[in-house]
Amino acid sequence: MKMSDVEIDKAALEGAILQIDLSIGNYVMYANDIWARDTGVGNPVGRTSLRVMLENALGQASMEAKAQHLDGIAIGDRLKSINDSFDDLDVSLGAGWDSDYVADFS
Repeated sequence: MKMSDVEIDKAALEGAILQIDLSIGNYVMYANDIWARDTGVGNPVGRTSLRVMLENALGQASMEAKAQHLDGIAIGDRLKSINDSFDDLDVSLGAGWDSDYVADFS
């Protein structure tokens, strides 16, 4: 059975949604791993400023990761909305049509 262009596009979109969801999950896992990792920098004499700089850098990275995570969720939600519109379009275009019907324009 041959797939229509719409079915091919819908299948590709569904694949992209799954890939984005998987990537977002992996991204969060990596970001959490970095944040939880022990840097090994304590507070010995003369290294307090190093510890503060490192914690500030990790905090900044965490804020950026959170923002990118939210952006990824927004993209995934938008793709899901587009995917849902395929179903709405299919219903609206197919309403009242018999699948065996062939137009005779002669």
